[in-house]
Amino acid sequence: MISGRDIIIISSIEWGFIWQGHQEMALRFARAGNRVLYIENTGVRSPGIKDLSRVTSRLKRWLKALHSSGVREVEKNLYVCSPLVLPPYGSRFRHFLNSTLFLPAIKRNAKRLGIRDALIWSYLPTDTAYDLMNALRDEKSTIVYYVGTDFDQLVSDIKRLRESEQKMIDLCDVLITNCSTLTTRYSDLTDRFVHTFQFGVDLSAFQGEEDKTKISRHILHLLSKVESLKRPVIGYIGGIHRHVDFALLAESVKARSEWSWVLIGPIQTDVGDLGHLPNVHFVGQQPHEELVHFARRFDVCIIPYLNNAFTATVVPVKLNEYLAVGKPVVSTNIPMVSEFNKKHNIILTCKNTHESFLSAIENQLNKPDDKCEVERRKSVAALSEWQARLDAICEVIKK
Repeated sequence: MISGRDIIIISSIEWGFIWQGHQEMALRFARAGNRVLYIENTGVRSPGIKDLSRVTSRLKRWLKALHSSGVREVEKNLYVCSPLVLPPYGSRFRHFLNSTLFLPAIKRNAKRLGIRDALIWSYLPTDTAYDLMNALRDEKSTIVYYVGTDFDQLVSDIKRLRESEQKMIDLCDVLITNCSTLTTRYSDLTDRFVHTFQFGVDLSAFQGEEDKTKISRHILHLLSKVESLKRPVIGYIGGIHRHVDFALLAESVKARSEWSWVLIGPIQTDVGDLGHLPNVHFVGQQPHEELVHFARRFDVCIIPYLNNAFTATVVPVKLNEYLAVGKPVVSTNIPMVSEFNKKHNIILTCKNTHESFLSAIENQLNKPDDKCEVERRKSVAALSEWQARLDAICEVIKK
């Protein structure tokens, strides 16, 4: 594990968003004795009306951070910066304002913290992220670019994205992707070795005995509601976003109205008919450390994603989290989940039809859930334990 370094993480998500590898690695780096500056998302596109709440929230965090010189300390050695910047891929004037006004403010924050010779880790390939990295790096800096998603599916100006991303690739010392498909693609863009490291699972957060005396009153209230539902309880944990197959879910829910369907996570898009069905229960986003309590109360855990260009490179973190609890899992057969299952043969995958989906769920419900099967699921999840994965990444960076 790397220790005693200054580390700057240029993230693609907010610190308070659904807990993912971005926050997990930042936290583990800080606890290992590194000083970490976590820079929240600077965007991949120009925001629209639907992003108003997110932009307003960013502005509030930025104003609040002014009282602490632009950053807030969320844990010992871990500082979060909510930068005020203009969206990437804009006009020359927008780029000029970012380069001369907004990005230098972030550099001043790093300087106030005494950061030097930093390991700079970027999850973003934008022109803004590239300019920020250039502003923050020095001769002794180590540059890591982690490709965690297919950015071609997220931006409108693919040409400018690829130009800035190629600059990022040429600049970085270590190039990492989250899946084999992206590794193959990026190997064609560089002469250096491209490493594949998927996000891990925090076993300590999803295993162990449940102690109700340590669970908040609010969470206990929600858990009691889930416990009171008619069984079986089919559960989903994660963002309720546009890549969830809502048509599949709605048809399945209508066909099995005697089942209870529980969805835990922030609603990020229109859920259609699903929001009006009486046996569907939206619980909202819950703290990461509390998710295990909900998963324990599910009979089957699901990953009902669309099969499209974006999900072709998605590796759902929830897959190993479900397995770490020992729960049976059903997922639509998106490529990376299918690849995972070919290796481990531990879940059931299905087509994006409600007949196939329900058949897989019923298959899992009818299986004897014996101790050996539960332990096998947990053992597969343990192969992706976060600390071992991060240690392996650190070895690559050290070399």
